[in-house]
Amino acid sequence: MLATTKYGLSGMGSLVRFGLLALVPVVALGAVLAHELNADVQRRYLDTARSSATLITQVGIQPLLNAQQVTDGFSPADIATMDEKLQGAALSEEVDRVKVWNRKGTVVYSDNHVIIGKSFPVDDDLGQALAGKANANLTDGRDAENAEDNLIGPLIQVYVPLVFKGSSSPSGAFELYLPYTPVQAAIDRESNQLYLLLAAGLTLFYASLFPVVLLAERWRRRLLHEAEATALANLAVLERLNKLKTEFLTRISHEFRTAMVGIEGFSEVIRDSEHIDPLEVRAYANDIHHDAERLDRAFNEMLELDRMESGRTVLQVARMDINEVIREVLESIRRDSPQRVLLARLDDSAPAVPCDREKVAQVLANLVGNAIKFSRKGAEVVVTSESDAEQVTVTVKDHGPGMPHDFDDRLFTGRHANGGGGTGLGLPIARQIIEMHGGRIWFDSAAGQGTEFHFTLPLKVRPSRELKAVVRT
Repeated sequence: MLATTKYGLSGMGSLVRFGLLALVPVVALGAVLAHELNADVQRRYLDTARSSATLITQVGIQPLLNAQQVTDGFSPADIATMDEKLQGAALSEEVDRVKVWNRKGTVVYSDNHVIIGKSFPVDDDLGQALAGKANANLTDGRDAENAEDNLIGPLIQVYVPLVFKGSSSPSGAFELYLPYTPVQAAIDRESNQLYLLLAAGLTLFYASLFPVVLLAERWRRRLLHEAEATALANLAVLERLNKLKTEFLTRISHEFRTAMVGIEGFSEVIRDSEHIDPLEVRAYANDIHHDAERLDRAFNEMLELDRMESGRTVLQVARMDINEVIREVLESIRRDSPQRVLLARLDDSAPAVPCDREKVAQVLANLVGNAIKFSRKGAEVVVTSESDAEQVTVTVKDHGPGMPHDFDDRLFTGRHANGGGGTGLGLPIARQIIEMHGGRIWFDSAAGQGTEFHFTLPLKVRPSRELKAVVRT
């Protein structure tokens, strides 16, 4: 319950932090979009004003003018006539100021007579109109040509080119100022509506982020939990491997140290003795040779186990009579230990099995050797074989003291206490060999009743996928 509460509080805290952090870009996005919307609405109204001014010019103004008036200027009679016609057209109600420019930048007509006949520098907007392109923009009414005028901004300033019949280029430009206040009111109304829609859309977008965040947070916690579990599992494996390495090095170093002590001790006796019997020299040399063989065997077993575990061992697989292999191994051991009682109880119906004869013989020799080593003198060691439709099972039984019930986990990894004078790598090597053949190896034991080691060899070749050994038939 406490963990659930902590998880809920943590989740709420993450959600609140996300809400605050996400609010900043959402608000910024809203501000940018609002600015763009306002600018777009303003551009549309300016385009509308330009279109309206163009229409006014073409329908209401240009028919009142001719090219000569625009080029040379208006006479006083022309000005009076123009005033009368513009007033009659009632343009003053929706237009604040009108001007007619010629190409030299001279105002040839305006409803404000003060600026008629005056010339001004041609600015960009007027230049565009004289080039044939109408344009509209906002102005505060304080342009240079308005210095002697009484215009009060903001205003919409529109320039329309004046192109008369028979000419392909403008003879001048018509300028008018439209009041911006009613346009601004219309822009504000439309913008406010768009702002409301924008706010609603951004609110929905902002709210829709939270389910996504909750789902992402759930996945993040799940992945984090899995990563922690994997890390812990890997740590446990590394600790186990480190422990195995330490135990292995301890055992091997003890084995090497024991052999080296014998070699150094006997060689020092031979070196430092002034008078030594040749028979003693031979005995010492024999002991040195025995310890050297022990070191050599330890090195070979270490290298062999490493090759097997890294998948670099090559199996020479062929179909073999397992009973024949058992008899050969037992005969070889009898020659070395004639006092031992070795019995074979073999299944004559056992079929030939695909195996590496030398490797299987090595496994069998190791198991029988261990059985002899841990059995009292005169006790029987029995090797049996039996088969079924899928495999052949070989069993080596001794009458020794048996092994503890928790010994199985350490026996085939080389972590068991080696009290027989060997390296303790024989059984791990045997396990690797049997598993490379696709079989399995195990033992049954009871205190005071001896131990039975079993291994199986499948009748069909199925090498272990974990051990990448190459199988050759």
